[in-house]
Amino acid sequence: MTDLRARLDTLPLGRVARPVRDASVERGPAFDVREQHIDLATLGLSVVGQSEPDPRVVTHLGLKGASPSRWEDIVFLDTETTGLMGGTGTYVFLLGTARIRDGELVLRQHLLREIGAEAAFVRALREELAPFRACASYNGKCFDLPLLRTRFVMTLRSDLTVDDSHLDLLHPARRLWRDRYGSTSLRQLEDSVLDIVREDDIPGALIPERYFRWLALREPRLIEPILSHNARDIVSLVRITDRIAQAVIDARAGRAPDHAPAAFALAKAFARAGESDVAYLCYQSAYADADSDLRIRVALPYAAALEVRGHVERAAKMVDLLLELGLGTPRWRAQAEARVRRLSRIMAKRCAPSKTSATRPRRSAAGSSPALS
Repeated sequence: MTDLRARLDTLPLGRVARPVRDASVERGPAFDVREQHIDLATLGLSVVGQSEPDPRVVTHLGLKGASPSRWEDIVFLDTETTGLMGGTGTYVFLLGTARIRDGELVLRQHLLREIGAEAAFVRALREELAPFRACASYNGKCFDLPLLRTRFVMTLRSDLTVDDSHLDLLHPARRLWRDRYGSTSLRQLEDSVLDIVREDDIPGALIPERYFRWLALREPRLIEPILSHNARDIVSLVRITDRIAQAVIDARAGRAPDHAPAAFALAKAFARAGESDVAYLCYQSAYADADSDLRIRVALPYAAALEVRGHVERAAKMVDLLLELGLGTPRWRAQAEARVRRLSRIMAKRCAPSKTSATRPRRSAAGSSPALS
């Protein structure tokens, strides 16, 4: 029973064990390759791997580059490194990848066994990533991909092409959840969004030192927590991608997030993407549920959206009320006053009779114009 519990604790999905098929380890002199197959049906996904990715959804997943046409074309990746600051002296010693194939999530981990054998290890990473031109990561634009690119250049004089299209989920996750939960680390989102609690997880800051101890002592108890941490990060990345995609789909269907800061963040993202109707609905939801500080931030873009839809009087009353309450910074109040003047001019033009109607002679009952005196 103790041995079974130890095996279950190494599964990459937190407290609840998921069906894992064909777990295997390939050992070599330079590196190990571990592979697991996880049934997609056990992950609770509603978007990822369920249908073709909608470019209008994918663009809100931190996309850089062209939208992938299939989820199978995306490799989800995470690295573990010998340092947390980056630079040419930092090695990637573990690359974890996941791809969707035949209804499963195929999780593979390349573990460097000897620092001196990095060239063979990096060649294997190049072969692993070569079939993909799209990747998904969590802060990979700033950390994982630059480090991988540095190792490719220094070791093989080769470039990295896996991020021609890149979904970096950190920024959309911040938009949705930072104001609600504070931290948007993967571990925090597991607890708050995915309802998963990691037990006995190694903190990321301890991983470099633990890896070097493993290189010296070769004790499995030192490396297994790192492998488990990496695998859990990758599976959580897939599930967070799914949750963000579902939030975008829900907002487009008129179901904006019930948390006002998240609705406001989505409104701005939709506005930047040119989806003004969805942005308007999110502004509306955000303003209705916001506290006074957030209402100040929402009011002017929401007023602009109202104006576009012809609700000029409603927009003017909304902004004017906030001014009467004495809210906002001096800069915001100056902008708000300018907005109210603009809206007032529009309303005045609508109410004023046109010059043609004011000067046109009235027709008599017989239908002819009266004679001039």
